[in-house]
Amino acid sequence: MTRVFAFLCLFLLLTSSSAVGQEDFRSVTGPCDFSYPGDHGAHEGYRTEWWYYTGNVEDSSQRRYGFQLTFFRTEMIPPGEEKDWPHRPSAWRTRDLYFAHAALSDLGARRFFHDERVARGAVGLAGAQVEDGSTRIFLDSWSARLTESGHALDAAADLFSLDLVCKPAKPPVAHGLKGYSLKGRNPESASCYYSFTRLDTTGTITVGKARHTVHGTAWMDHEFSSAPLEKDLTGWDWFSIQLDDRTELMIYLLRLESGGYSPASCGTFVEVSGQEVHLNHEDFQVEVLDRWKSPHSGAVYPSRWRIHLPLMQLELSIVPNLADQELITRGSTQVIYWEGSVSVSGRSGQKPVKGVGYVEMTGYAKPFNLMPSP
Repeated sequence: MTRVFAFLCLFLLLTSSSAVGQEDFRSVTGPCDFSYPGDHGAHEGYRTEWWYYTGNVEDSSQRRYGFQLTFFRTEMIPPGEEKDWPHRPSAWRTRDLYFAHAALSDLGARRFFHDERVARGAVGLAGAQVEDGSTRIFLDSWSARLTESGHALDAAADLFSLDLVCKPAKPPVAHGLKGYSLKGRNPESASCYYSFTRLDTTGTITVGKARHTVHGTAWMDHEFSSAPLEKDLTGWDWFSIQLDDRTELMIYLLRLESGGYSPASCGTFVEVSGQEVHLNHEDFQVEVLDRWKSPHSGAVYPSRWRIHLPLMQLELSIVPNLADQELITRGSTQVIYWEGSVSVSGRSGQKPVKGVGYVEMTGYAKPFNLMPSP
């Protein structure tokens, strides 16, 4: 999904002193043909990769929470470059840097918390380990463990913590052409991208000293690529929606510097059976109905939307559950973005539907066309 390119651009800036070009890494130029559980792990040779969880849960008193837990991997050394390293390797030597973001929207108290981590992929500080059909992505004590029966999420920050188990209600969905997700005009401006679009979620959330037993749903994205965001794009808006008729919808809108959206904007509708339906940019319309200005960054974000899918006879209203769900990640990726819990209502055919979801918006505080000079 398009979020990969923002963090890729930042990572390129952070590592530009190495004079390594993106052409030294592997490119995504066609179907990804995922095979599970192997593809849950890291993909060496690709510049950037991430595992992304978002969800909406509530406790026994129906107090609601939104959560995010994300792990990013950036590969600093392309395949083959190790030959130039000294013969006596240090235990600290690594090809990878890992970043992690965690966030909690306490909707009952109208509060938003977020935290961040960064570590080298060495000496047990961070990594993506695959063993006996289990995948563990971790950074310090934060982790996501993927097994056949479910995904276990664990992240303890200073003001909140997540301890959740997410069980797939549907098999993973490959976006685009067998996972080949195009993000621009050029064939290599693409990523490999799949999602678990409905994860039945239980566990505990701690806010301060209060511990809450919760249940609800979550969404997981996994994506990897080496391509930067194309120069005429400034950012994107991403929607993940879970409806109470047990269908799901993902849409990403690539915003052009000249205004409007790139024709590469697209999405996926997931039927009750789990069958995915690819959506081109002509298959949906997204209308912005309101905006919100951040008191922290000064960025002005869309804050209410109407989505119309004529093909599915689906019309939805999307409303943030909390206006301020902006992350300013000065301690890790240096990116400012809005990632938040939303409520959904509307009609599917002649039937009313409701749902929950998450929206991510990038490039509003600063465009992401930040390619370094060679």
